[in-house]
Amino acid sequence: MEGTIVENNVESKNMKVQFDDVATSGPDPTSVAYRHLEFAPTGGGYRAPPAPKAQAQEPQGPLLKEHGAFRSKQLVQLGGLQSAPELNGRLARLQKFDVTAERWEVDVRGDGGSKRLKEANLLPPPKPEVPPGLSVAELKERGNECFKRSELEQAVAFYSAALDLLDVDGERKEDSSEAALRAPEADDPKYVAVLLGNRAQCFIVLCREVNGEDAEIGQEARRFAMRANMDAAQAIELDPTNGKAYYRRGCAVLGMAPSASRAKEAIHCLEVAMTGRASGGEGGVVLPNAMRHEVTNLLDYAKRRLDACVETAVPDMEQCRENCSQQ
Repeated sequence: MEGTIVENNVESKNMKVQFDDVATSGPDPTSVAYRHLEFAPTGGGYRAPPAPKAQAQEPQGPLLKEHGAFRSKQLVQLGGLQSAPELNGRLARLQKFDVTAERWEVDVRGDGGSKRLKEANLLPPPKPEVPPGLSVAELKERGNECFKRSELEQAVAFYSAALDLLDVDGERKEDSSEAALRAPEADDPKYVAVLLGNRAQCFIVLCREVNGEDAEIGQEARRFAMRANMDAAQAIELDPTNGKAYYRRGCAVLGMAPSASRAKEAIHCLEVAMTGRASGGEGGVVLPNAMRHEVTNLLDYAKRRLDACVETAVPDMEQCRENCSQQ
């Protein structure tokens, strides 16, 4: 009976062999002593497993940030995929265009991974639409459902419509039909703070998605960070016990252009969040226990950001002396 060596144990002088006749030996490898093994009929001694075949790699050439009507970081909807139909309708961000392969590298939302797709499979994303007649509570619930499906733009639209009905900014008059759509708890500042916090979280995810692994924070990412900062700050003003709002403001501030003052602001917000407990901590701040590890990691990052900003601002004394002597 012939088989393939899986493991060679020199000390115990035996080998684990996966025999070809599974019906006789069973599906698992069998440990066999050297003295019971013979050379295979083909040359080469005991048979070793065949070398794995190298997978054919797609050609890769110069990578561009713009090509045709598309550009890096652009949001698209996938369509017309026959080999991966489950990705049709999913949203994705363009990264770089491979000139040789004539494909875009795209990051698919919702743990869809990175793909290389032709431009024919890239469609304009759908515009967010909010059906009329929904109450504040219904708008909030639909926003939550869209966020879970990584439909961030649609979630923002639902949260914004709910906040518009609540007239958070106090810039318009409410008619009788809109008054009927207000939830009973809509007059509770904590309820409004939750809506603002939810929308801020959407902007934070969008900021991270657009920035990706870029070393410098781009303009579009900073714009999302600023919108998240405004929502989180307003949520804190309405409900100073909302630990998530402090965390989200810390995230938002760190998503802007790096500076010592912003790093200090982020550290302050995150330290306040860390005082929170699930049942209410110092000052009544509430923070779910599941978030403490994430807040701790971000706080450490904010402190490193502050150190980097301060080190950059400190002049080189030797260079200063040299400049003075040259004058």
